[in-house]
Amino acid sequence: MSDLLIRYLAFLGPRREPASLKFERGLNIVCGASDTGKSFISESIDFMLGQEDPVRDIPERAGYDRIRLLVDSDTHQPLTLDRSVEGGNYSAYSEEVFEGEPTTEARILRYKHAASRDDTLSYELLKRVGFTGRTLRRNAAGKTRSLSFRDLARLCVVTEEDIQRRSSPVLSGQWVTATAEYAAFKLMLTGVDDSALVSSNDTSGRRDRDSGKLELLDQMVAELQSELDEAGVEEEELLEQEDKLKASIQDRTASLQSVQKELSSIMNNRAEAAKALRDSKARMIEINELVGRFSLLDDHYNTDLQRLNAVHESGSLFVHLEKKPCPLCGALPRDQHLDSDCDGNAEAVVQAARAEMNKIIRLRRELAETLSSLRSEFTELESGLAPLQASYDGYDAELGEVAAPAVSEERSSYNALMTELSEVRVSLEKIESLKKLMQRRGDLENEGGPDDGGTGNVKTQISKFILDEFAQTIQSILEEWDYPGVSRVYFDEAKKDIVISGKERGGTGKGLRAITHAAFTIGLMEFCRERDLPHPGFIVLDSPLLAYWKPEGKDDDLRGTDLKENFYRYLMGISKENQVIVIENEHPPEFVGKETPVTIFTKNPGSGRYGLFPLNE
Repeated sequence: MSDLLIRYLAFLGPRREPASLKFERGLNIVCGASDTGKSFISESIDFMLGQEDPVRDIPERAGYDRIRLLVDSDTHQPLTLDRSVEGGNYSAYSEEVFEGEPTTEARILRYKHAASRDDTLSYELLKRVGFTGRTLRRNAAGKTRSLSFRDLARLCVVTEEDIQRRSSPVLSGQWVTATAEYAAFKLMLTGVDDSALVSSNDTSGRRDRDSGKLELLDQMVAELQSELDEAGVEEEELLEQEDKLKASIQDRTASLQSVQKELSSIMNNRAEAAKALRDSKARMIEINELVGRFSLLDDHYNTDLQRLNAVHESGSLFVHLEKKPCPLCGALPRDQHLDSDCDGNAEAVVQAARAEMNKIIRLRRELAETLSSLRSEFTELESGLAPLQASYDGYDAELGEVAAPAVSEERSSYNALMTELSEVRVSLEKIESLKKLMQRRGDLENEGGPDDGGTGNVKTQISKFILDEFAQTIQSILEEWDYPGVSRVYFDEAKKDIVISGKERGGTGKGLRAITHAAFTIGLMEFCRERDLPHPGFIVLDSPLLAYWKPEGKDDDLRGTDLKENFYRYLMGISKENQVIVIENEHPPEFVGKETPVTIFTKNPGSGRYGLFPLNE
């Protein structure tokens, strides 16, 4: 049995300074500022250990075309691996190669595992660990496949994304690989593989009839899984994202209602200002028409007064003239009846004219008062037009420059959130569809009956005694770290995860999930070491102390506790035969650097090491 030791990681490129890191036995720490390439380290190590997907394309990586990883062990020659950043096979050298060029001829190692080949990376690494030729169960029918080093790597290299996940540290979240993943966990805990399993015979009539359905389901599963892999989504993240989007949409709805209310208020005010402006202008037009009509009436009154005044003056003359025969009826003065009314009674006509004149004068005076009032009202309305217009223009400007854009922005943001929520729900529907397809496929593949040979379903079983011992190992670690409230730890076989003091590990905040995931990974290595079971001998933990610098809430916040100090003390005390690489944002306590190699990324061009990659000037 042997262990692997990661000695060296480097990005190489023509005319580029190597971006490299060296690692030692025991504890290694890389820490420092964000966006300096820390998480890129764990992803790159995972990539060099057989991960199929190429490394992320970040700006700092430009100009580097390959990655080098030096792996050592006590019982085998050093293994230097070069691989293109785009993926593919490896150039392997049986010598230590750091920044220089190899002196031996390269061997080509295939990146894909194959049970019948010994020219694969998987075979080379499994040979060094002592796990070659092992078998894992891959489905409920008891079918098996050969162990790949990737089955072990995911239990040793924990990226920042993985360490926060709600699901079990044993499982990747891919339904099609869950059976084999749990079988790999069993192999690590017990050292026993699934080579003794005998799968059911698929030659029965029912199996023949169902083969077409299985092929169709396999195709549908593969297509759905490909879509989900391309999108890079996980159910737990999507559910969290859905909850956050719902909360954001609720907040955005309130904001939209608020700005819509403000917009409506401004529109109402503008409408009132416009109505007042229209009413004033309409009234001014009406006053102009009335003044014109009343001025014409005044002219008629003036004409009537002139006519009546002539009648009055003429009649007054008649009264004072010498009495002569009546010019109207011809009666002689002696025969005239002055005390009787007649058409020729000039004095009565004069009095009537005077009375009519007085009436017209009164009406004309009232008309003058009305005209004066109308002209005053017109002047007042005319002087009020400018403020009304200014008020209208102010509301219009506020509507165009402030309120309407704010509503438009809120609506745009709301629509974007709704679109994002729709996309999340589509992905969740795909995951749900994938679950149903996998369930249907499992039902078809494992249906029992007269033709199934009595095999039934096969279920991976791990001794409860072993699981309890493993859980106690984790509990001991958490107690040494002074993890808050730890009293009893047990392994939940249904969830395939640990339960701490009655609370599921996945139900805690992401900071606590990170530290307990670290305890799980470290506990697995310690458990294997104590029982002389095969283990790669190294682990990589990216951001295990997330609860110290990015907690989700009060219950997820470990600041103010001594867990960090205890965490590092524990790792400093583990056997030097093991290797632990910790990648963190915050610096470790001062006592750590006195005995442990600590690499600090400063993100400061004038002080220390800037980051994983040299700073481009």
